[in-house]
Amino acid sequence: MRTRTRCAAFALLILFSQAAVPSPATPLQALTPWDLNYGEAQCLALRNYGDSADPVTFAIRPALNGASYEILVSRKRAGPMYAQEHEGSVDFGSGPIKAWLLHYQTPKGKLTIDQYRISASDMAAARTANLVTLRSAGRGDVAFSLANMAALIKGLEDCTTDLRRYWNEHGEDDGSIAFGATGDVRKIFTNDDYPDEALRRGQQGTSQFYLLIDEHGKVAGCNVLRPSGIPALDGMGCSVIIERAKFSPALDRNRKPVRSTYVTPPIVWAMPG
Repeated sequence: MRTRTRCAAFALLILFSQAAVPSPATPLQALTPWDLNYGEAQCLALRNYGDSADPVTFAIRPALNGASYEILVSRKRAGPMYAQEHEGSVDFGSGPIKAWLLHYQTPKGKLTIDQYRISASDMAAARTANLVTLRSAGRGDVAFSLANMAALIKGLEDCTTDLRRYWNEHGEDDGSIAFGATGDVRKIFTNDDYPDEALRRGQQGTSQFYLLIDEHGKVAGCNVLRPSGIPALDGMGCSVIIERAKFSPALDRNRKPVRSTYVTPPIVWAMPG
C-alpha cells in the first residue's frame, strides 16, 4: 500500500529564511521585528532569530475559527521524505503544554518545518510571556525570547476577524449568501491517504475542518476545526481536501457566486483492514 503524508498546503503558504538548530540552553534573540502578514486565506506572524548569517524563523498562525494556533519553526535544510511525529511540548514559562510535533519538508525539499498545534486557551499564556521553549523527544529543544506578545496576539485576532468577514462567514445570516457552498469531502479519501506515520503507530481519530471556498468552488484555505489529536491525520486531511475537493460555490440573492466558509462533516480515520 502506498502511504504518505503531504503538507504542501502549509509549505505553499509560508516562506521561511535559512535556519540552524540552536542550543536549548541559550534562548535565541530576535533579529527582526514581527512581520504580521494579512494573507487572503491566512494570518501569519513571523520573525527571524539567532545568527544573521544563518537565522531561524519562528512563526505563529491562528486557525481562522479561533480554536487553535500553530507554532512553526523553519530551517533551510532537507527533511524527511514523509512527515514524522514526535511527542513534544510548548512552554511559555508557566509549564509545558503537551503538543505533538509534526516534522516535514517543503515539496522541493529546501525547507524543513517543525509544527506544533495548541489550543487558543493554552495560547493565552503567551500574552505575558518573555520566552517560549519548544521541546521534542525526537527533535531536541529550542527557545526563543519574546516581547510585546499581547499586542501581537491582538493583531492576529483582528486579522482573523477581518478574514472571516472577507470570506462571508455569517453570510447566510446577514443575507449576503442565499445558497451555501455544496460538496462532499468524504468521498475523496482513499486507503492510500492513510499517513505512514499513523499506520506505524496504529493511530486513529476523527477530524473536522473549516474551509474557505472561493467563487469558483475551489478550496482556498483549510483549518483544523476539530483536531483528531494526531497531527499526521489532520495534516493529511487538509492536504487531500485542498488537492481534490470540488464544490459548487455559494450564491448571493442574484445567484452570483461569492466567497464563503464551509464546515466539513467529521472525517473518521480508521486503520485500513
